[in-house]
Amino acid sequence: MNFSNHKNDSTEMEFSNNWMITYSDMITIVLCFFVIFFSLSSEKNSMLSDIKDSLSDQVSSLTDENTQLKKEKESLAVELFDLVNIEKDVHTSKEYFISFLRENNLLDKISILKSERGLAIRFKDSILFNSGDAEISKEGFSILDKIGSKLTLIPNSIIVEGFTDNIPIHTPKYPSNWELSVARAINVVKFLTQEKSISQERVSVSGFGEQGAIDTNDTTSGRANNRRIEITIVN
Repeated sequence: MNFSNHKNDSTEMEFSNNWMITYSDMITIVLCFFVIFFSLSSEKNSMLSDIKDSLSDQVSSLTDENTQLKKEKESLAVELFDLVNIEKDVHTSKEYFISFLRENNLLDKISILKSERGLAIRFKDSILFNSGDAEISKEGFSILDKIGSKLTLIPNSIIVEGFTDNIPIHTPKYPSNWELSVARAINVVKFLTQEKSISQERVSVSGFGEQGAIDTNDTTSGRANNRRIEITIVN
């Protein structure tokens, strides 16, 4: 009897110890889970931090580039025309071309302005051409000669663009506004490259017809503003 009771006690003791093994395994699995979880969280945070740093560097780089472009635009205006504040200084600058415009009351027909691409010189068509024609006028040659001399002082690329208003033109020489705008721009480029010896590699030319209006085409003054040649000095 005593022997039998002792055997049962041993079996119960053995059974009682088995749950600890299962419990230990469960704790180990849970511990592994948290280790993996925190490891992944750490990697994720590290990745997000890397992305943030990369974006910050790119934003900083773009800001620096924009600042540099702004300085280049300002330096072109200063270098060519002695204009720090264009709108203000055109009325006081002693630079010879600006003085010429002011003395001949041409500031309303020729304007200098900063654009996304660089420094633009905008000519109303009447200062360079006769109405409906692409041949440069005598006054136009005189003005382009002065601008051309300026452009020989710098190595920058140059874009010459022609624009018209929306009044249709139908002549044997210029069947459309587009062809008139292109012909005008090409003649300006020919003058700059042939008469002022500006390298053709520096110059590009485009004509847009009535597209690219900067003013309304519903008024006489608005249409006059839209008929123009723009010479852009690229940064």
